[in-house]
Amino acid sequence: MKISYENGVRSPLNVAYIISMKFGIYSFTYREIDELITEGLKITIFPTKYYNGPYMPNKKMGIYLYNPIYTILKQPLFFLLKPIAYLKLLYEGIKTSSLIDFLIGTDFAHQMKKRGIDRIYSSFGDHKLFIGYYCKKLLNLPLLVTIHAHELYNNPNLEMFQKSLNACDKIITISDWNKDMLVNKFKISEKKILVNRLFVDTEKFKPDKSIKILIVAAFEKRKGHDILFKAIEKLNRDDIKILVVGGGERIPDADRSYPEALAKELQIDDKVVFFGKISEEVLKTLYNLCDIFVLPSKTSDRGQKEGIPVALMEAMSYGKPVISTRHAGIPELVEEILVEENNVEELAKAIELLADNPDLRKRLGERNRKIIEGRYSKKNVMKLKGVFFGAYDEIIEKN
Repeated sequence: MKISYENGVRSPLNVAYIISMKFGIYSFTYREIDELITEGLKITIFPTKYYNGPYMPNKKMGIYLYNPIYTILKQPLFFLLKPIAYLKLLYEGIKTSSLIDFLIGTDFAHQMKKRGIDRIYSSFGDHKLFIGYYCKKLLNLPLLVTIHAHELYNNPNLEMFQKSLNACDKIITISDWNKDMLVNKFKISEKKILVNRLFVDTEKFKPDKSIKILIVAAFEKRKGHDILFKAIEKLNRDDIKILVVGGGERIPDADRSYPEALAKELQIDDKVVFFGKISEEVLKTLYNLCDIFVLPSKTSDRGQKEGIPVALMEAMSYGKPVISTRHAGIPELVEEILVEENNVEELAKAIELLADNPDLRKRLGERNRKIIEGRYSKKNVMKLKGVFFGAYDEIIEKN
């Protein structure tokens, strides 16, 4: 078995992770790799596909990105390095319809040798495992694989799957059910199989007791995203999060705000979740989820003002306490709590007041619901209907 040494001292175990990054790294794979690095292993990622996604390699993770054209052009070099093994595996690749896996495997194996890899690990038992199989044959290194689900039911190459399983030094699977299938259907020895269930980081994934502030507004300067973010920065509390719904693609630069950039600049981006433009059903969920609705409207640099924002009415209709400003027609709607425009300190105090007083939040929310039922209900549409008919009657009389 190959062991790595640096200056006579054994170096951290260097593992090659063969994964697909079709949508970035799978969240559970990312957490797995990150935790292993924390535990002292050295991980180099060998992706078969590479596209951006929510989880991308961080600075601690090594990575090798192959180029399909260069992989083909380098085949004569790989042949010269190990001509007999190369020809034997080439024949095997053609015979088992896994030629592409072989070609990628020769490239990966060459890089693994250069990087001092100690173990080869395939994250799924499909093409990633087949590539790992060819790497093992070329390097004579231990091969491990984790079998999840689809490989057992809809494998792209059953012949190579069986051959690769037999070549593995250890087969990891995530359930007893999978283990029984590997033993009974694929005739793998139980001694070779380890049931190792996926893990959840309970420090990161736990009940969220934070106070959730919702703002629903286009990214316009008059909506006051900047005032809200500065108030959150001033409070410096870990138990408050902001849920931001809206966008600004069609807003002229002179009127547009840039809340994403501001959140990073103020170093509160870990407290802010941007949802972009969402469906009505998702918006309803967020209205129900939030504890406080905040819209610190203000007069823009060009003198633009609000009317009475519909988002405030919607939040109040959901029985939510709201915080807004003494701006334009907003005081006609919101009885409590209003602050002065552009006043970061006053807004921060108002947020803190509601965050620390659940009974007050409940009282204001119930009051806001009654305000909407009383003055902003469907009855207003009936008034509009009456106006339409009145105008129509006047036209008839004139004719």
